[in-house]
Amino acid sequence: MSELALGALTGDSFQAAPALDGSRLTLRFSGSGDMNAISPLSLYLKQVHEEALRLSVSEVSCDLQQLVFMNSSCFKSFVVWIDTVKNAEPGYKIRFLTDPNLHWQRRSLEALRRLAANVVTIETATAP
Repeated sequence: MSELALGALTGDSFQAAPALDGSRLTLRFSGSGDMNAISPLSLYLKQVHEEALRLSVSEVSCDLQQLVFMNSSCFKSFVVWIDTVKNAEPGYKIRFLTDPNLHWQRRSLEALRRLAANVVTIETATAP
């Protein structure tokens, strides 16, 4: 496996930090997915997909525990990405790690899981 070539997504109120651990690419999102995050997120998820294919990862894990809000336009970026992964050969799994105290995550991410149940899983973090 090669070295990770994907950089971090940094914005004033929205960030994503990538890390590679074996065959898993982890993205730790934080901040707020508001109007300013739409375009950068869309571009970033395209780069994530290219990097996941280049590295032949088995899973991309999206840690959303520090993401306090995400608007519908940012969710659309995830829908496009999931649809791309669903149709990719070879593909990879997408796992979302959520904070049980952020109720919007459970409701909204369930819709993403239903979009591609064979690709997307949702895991709720346990309280420390």
